[in-house]
Order: sequence, then structure tokens, then C-alpha cells
Amino acid sequence: MPSQDFGSTPTTADVTYGSERPQPQPAPALPHAGFVRDMAATTGKPLPVAVLVCHGMGQQVRYETIGQLAASILTAAKRHGCIIQTNGVEMALQNDAFLARAELNWTDPTGDSHQVHVYEAYWAPITEGKVTYLDTIRFLFLAAWSGIRRSRFLRPSVFSRWMFGRMQDKMKIGSATQVALLGVAAFLLVQVVAIAVTLAKLADQFKQIETAHFAIKQVLIILLPGIHTIRNPAFSTGQHWLAALALLGWYLLVAEVFIVRYFLIQYVGSVAAYIEPYKDSKFDAIRQQIQAIGLDVAKVIYGFTDTTTVPAYERIVIAGHSLGSVLAYDTLNAIIKVDETSSAPGDRHVVERTTNLITFGSPLDKTAFLFRNQSNHIADPLREQMAAASQPLILSYRDYRKPFLWTNLWSPTDIISGSLGYYDANHVPEDDPFHVQNLIDPAARIPLYAHVQYWQGELLANLLYKAVN
Repeated sequence: MPSQDFGSTPTTADVTYGSERPQPQPAPALPHAGFVRDMAATTGKPLPVAVLVCHGMGQQVRYETIGQLAASILTAAKRHGCIIQTNGVEMALQNDAFLARAELNWTDPTGDSHQVHVYEAYWAPITEGKVTYLDTIRFLFLAAWSGIRRSRFLRPSVFSRWMFGRMQDKMKIGSATQVALLGVAAFLLVQVVAIAVTLAKLADQFKQIETAHFAIKQVLIILLPGIHTIRNPAFSTGQHWLAALALLGWYLLVAEVFIVRYFLIQYVGSVAAYIEPYKDSKFDAIRQQIQAIGLDVAKVIYGFTDTTTVPAYERIVIAGHSLGSVLAYDTLNAIIKVDETSSAPGDRHVVERTTNLITFGSPLDKTAFLFRNQSNHIADPLREQMAAASQPLILSYRDYRKPFLWTNLWSPTDIISGSLGYYDANHVPEDDPFHVQNLIDPAARIPLYAHVQYWQGELLANLLYKAVN
């Protein structure tokens, strides 16, 4: 049954995000479900393009990433003169549960209709409360130490990685890598000490408040160290100012400590749970659950499960932001392996139907360098070959990389992302179309905040629009 028509009035998804003033919106279209496998035959329209997006680290709200990606595509569509049609939501059946997808519709200037279905691999709740502060600190120090050991002080170096049928022994490590990692380790050490001292001081203050029997004057003296100096006229103006600055500095330190601690647990903790070396089995179950979510959604999109509520997509795009780019990479590798081990007619031609892999704000190069699962026995690379066997994207250009384009957006001001140089063979030039296409995103320019600025940039929007057109 074709998708229902809810009229021509645009929904909230049609609003262009950015500098334009949002317009009053009507009630959103009601969710609907139906048999859309035969959409092309019943409507005469081309089959929709599917997009699987994997969100990044942190406390993501369900469907938020679908909304962000949909807004980017529609913004680019409007910029190209397209007329946005009614957008809605449809439900697909996944393991006896419903998997929501956003349906985007527009007509281009030539009059051709386009439809895009956006799915999300939502994994955020899996890591919530599972990673402690100490787990995260341990993870970061191990990462820094691993990189420091394998790099040289102010000199370029190389490391080895099994890819494309042989050991690639000239994977370049920059001359500033060790200095940068030493700086990160020093900064982290300072933060750990600051957090420990501050929390100990706050705990002492609360103990003093308990013994003060909540007398207002005593409580204020405890909570506002130096207030006595500030209020006492016997002290000079300079001493008053020094005490005020010390009090302000104390509470700025408290705020910084809590922000950093929250970031380490909520954001870096997710990274630790997913990419920490496999020799530590503590997070194996979490990692497998996250990967299972990505694979389950991919099975729906590629038609390995019930195909009565999903179209037979001929073109599929996979995208991932931040840690989600690692999941996107793992998911595409996994669904390719599922396809290869499915006997005809169970195979779904995954490689041929995948047109784009889009990663942005991706730490994939860092995971390959800092956490590669290698034994370093170059003379006997069997273990490395077995580890690479689960990653078809680094096994063969002709069989796995030729049919689709891998584009990576990054920014020098985004400390998490980087240009992906460790997923191509040494002999492949950077301008080769099968090479990862690394593009610097000018929209991601504010240090630290750059990691989330890709969503507002024209480069990502145009890249997504081109991929689904």
C-alpha cells in the first residue's frame, strides 16, 4: 500500500534550520505503517533511498539525530531550488518491535520526485551508568601511553597495519604526535588532581556545615571562604579584592571540575566502553550490544528480515558522527559479512547497493593507531590477518570499496576528529576515487565546539543531498 498523503502543508521537518526565522507549524503528520515494498509498481515513482545514521557519544535523545540529518538534507534541497513536499513517519517491524523512520519528499527543479527514508541506530541508553569515572581515566591514560610508546619525540615515525592483502608497514605518525600526547596526558593529570582536591575540599565543607547546625552565619563562612576578609573594614582595599578574586576563582574551579568530570563520564566514557582494547573483557557485552543494534537496523534496511514493511532499497547511504562513525564502519563491515555468508537467494548484494559511507567528526584514525588489535609480530602476521578479516573495507578495493564512495569530514579545531589515513594502502594516491576522500569542513571552526558544528555546515548538507539524489 503506498504511503498516505497528508496534504501539501509542510511539517516541522521542512523548516530550514539556521538564520531563517522558524514559521508557525501545523500539527505533525500522524505516524502510519503499510506495505510499501511495491511502491514503485503502484505509484510509478522511483524507490526511495535509505539512509542509516549512527549518532555520536553523549546523551542523545531518541530521534534527535534523524531530525538533524533530515534538516541538513532538506536545507540543501531548498538551496538547490527543490519544492519540499509533505514529510512524515513510518514504522517498520524489527524483532517484534517497531523501528521508526523519517520519510522526506521533494520535487527538484526538473519536476522529478525524490523520497528518502532515514533510519537511526540508537544506542545511547546502553552505556548510561555503565562506565565509571575511574574507568574513563584509566582508558585515557592507557590511550596516551600506547601512542607515546609508538611515536617519537619531534620526529616522524611509522607503524604497521595489515590491510589489502599485506602488512602496510609505512603508516605515517606525525612528528608532533608524541608531544601532543604528552600534553594531553599532562593536562589530564592536572585535571585528575584538581578534581580530587576540589571534591575533597567540598566534602570537608559539607562536614563542617553538618557540625554548624545550619547556623546561617557559620554556613556562609564555610560556603564563602574569604567572606570574612571581604566584609571586615580592618583589611585594606587590596586585600578585599584579593579575597574576592580568590572566592571567584574557587567557584570557577568547582564549575570547571564538575563540567570536566561530567564530560569524561558521559562522553569519553562511551568511547571507552566501545573502543577499549579487546583484551579487557569488562566492556565486551556493552560493545556487542551496540554493534548488534547497528547490525539489526542494517538487516531491516537491506532486507534480511521481514520485507513487508520496508521497500527494496536499491541505494543505501550509511552515515556516522563522532563515535557513531566507528559504529557505522563496523555496521557496514558486519552487514557485508552477513551477506557473504548468506547463500542465494538469501544474499542481498550489500556492496552493490551501498552508494556512500559518510563519516564526520570521526576518531577512526585514532582508534586504528591507539587501539589497533595487533601483536606487533610482523614476521608472523596471521593474527593481524584474522583481525582484518572482520573488516572487508580494508581487505580489497575491487571487491568492497569500488562500488561506493567513502567521504570523511574533519576539522583541525576538532580534537576528536582527523583525516583518515590509516584505512588505505600505501600505494594508493590520495586523489584515487577509491581512497577515503578527506575534506576539511569550514563550518567546524570553533575549538572544541567544532565537534558538533558539522551539522550546521553547508558541506555536510550538500554531501548528504548529493548522496541521496
